[in-house]
Amino acid sequence: MPPKEKNKVKQAPKSAKYYAFFDAEYTCFMNYDTKFDRNHSNEVISVGIVICDQNFNLLEEYYTPVCPKYNPILTKYCKELTGLKQSEIFAAPSFDLVLQDIDVLLQQYPVNAIYVWGNDRVTIEAGIRKNHPLLSKRLRRNITKITDITKKVTERAFGHPMTVSLSDMKYVCGMEHKTAHNALEDAKDLYMITKDIVKGHYSEERVRKLERYIGQRDAYHRFRRFRKLWPLDEEPRKKSRTFKSASEKYIKELKDFYTQNGEEIPTAILALCDDIRNLSGMDARDCPKLIEK
Repeated sequence: MPPKEKNKVKQAPKSAKYYAFFDAEYTCFMNYDTKFDRNHSNEVISVGIVICDQNFNLLEEYYTPVCPKYNPILTKYCKELTGLKQSEIFAAPSFDLVLQDIDVLLQQYPVNAIYVWGNDRVTIEAGIRKNHPLLSKRLRRNITKITDITKKVTERAFGHPMTVSLSDMKYVCGMEHKTAHNALEDAKDLYMITKDIVKGHYSEERVRKLERYIGQRDAYHRFRRFRKLWPLDEEPRKKSRTFKSASEKYIKELKDFYTQNGEEIPTAILALCDDIRNLSGMDARDCPKLIEK
């Protein structure tokens, strides 16, 4: 009898073209998380991959949490952001083992590029140099396939490259304007966005509306002055109720100066209002929003 084949990878037809869409979540912390090892930040804690053919037919999904090597206990902020539970992380495979699983998957569906939205490749390569210096060359090669698709997709939709978030592009394609911060859901969103943009299934009206919103939002952040004095990730600041009440009264009078004459409140004034709140120990409220109508 012939010997049994060991762990043979099922190959998809090599003549076909395949696209992979990837997302990962990373360890994160606030300034007050004193037990977090800052020398080993941005370790991968979950991975999601979606693979489709050249016609965007969905073929494969892969997802797993990942147990970090240096910061296996997630911060409260990280758990709230990603929805991951500590028990999931403790039971999860290591980063090295996950890369081996991905390598097997990419043998089955040979792809030239693994598409991401943003700088995941830079983050993962930095993490490997810092946290996994002995990782094999074979597994490192797959990381070199990670390609940021942001410019190509936005240029097709806007007519020029844009720096926008995944949630902004979801809005253009008629999807909910928010980011899941779940590696598989975000990878699927990237797949759907790319599919819709390539096939022209998106709203030109939403593109123009999004451009205007981004302009207002970016201007707002340029005009903010005092946020750096009290970053949002510090422990909540305590101010007297009288001080906060007086601040809100001043903000109302400031806004009424414009709205009583039917004018739109300038972005610089909205930024000033939130700077006043920041100094008063309150959260920002006036950052421009993309409002559905």
